[in-house]
Amino acid sequence: MSDNFSNLDWVDGQVSVPGIYPVLYYTSKNSITGWPQFAADPATPAAAVTLAGDFTLDALKKWKRVNCIDLESEPTSEQQGEVRCKTYANKLKVVVSLTNEEATAMAKEAANTDLVWLFQERDSGKFRVAGSEKFMTITKVTLNIGSSPTSKKGCTIEIEAVDVCPFPFYDGLITDDDGIVNPADG
Repeated sequence: MSDNFSNLDWVDGQVSVPGIYPVLYYTSKNSITGWPQFAADPATPAAAVTLAGDFTLDALKKWKRVNCIDLESEPTSEQQGEVRCKTYANKLKVVVSLTNEEATAMAKEAANTDLVWLFQERDSGKFRVAGSEKFMTITKVTLNIGSSPTSKKGCTIEIEAVDVCPFPFYDGLITDDDGIVNPADG
């Protein structure tokens, strides 16, 4: 087994920018025909937490896009389980200011569909994954139509994805209805 521990050095003056970019991508696991994998013997800490390869989708499928309110959306990851059986509870809260037919249809379908989500970390600009080939992803959507002119309206998407890594990095191909979002690395 590789030793991929490294120094966690903080440089004076360095800035750590929190949050995610306001666009996420998702697809049904049923649309995925090939999964990227962790390296069997990673040579670096980055290789140990980055999925190598691409998600391969059915020929007619593309990643679907969600525009969120980035200032209210938040990913968190927490270790869970017993000694030698540890996994991570990756949770992603996404706030969207829509309750239209498309948002309602997504809420209806997501209730009983196993999804994979991709989001981009604001600090590094790198994509990360919520959803695993090994474990079911639960997506809960709450719609709030509001009650007064100053109340909040929209939907909150809560994603719960168990994985062996806290939100793995992904630098592979992402294609949505508009074309290539992220070209395959390498």
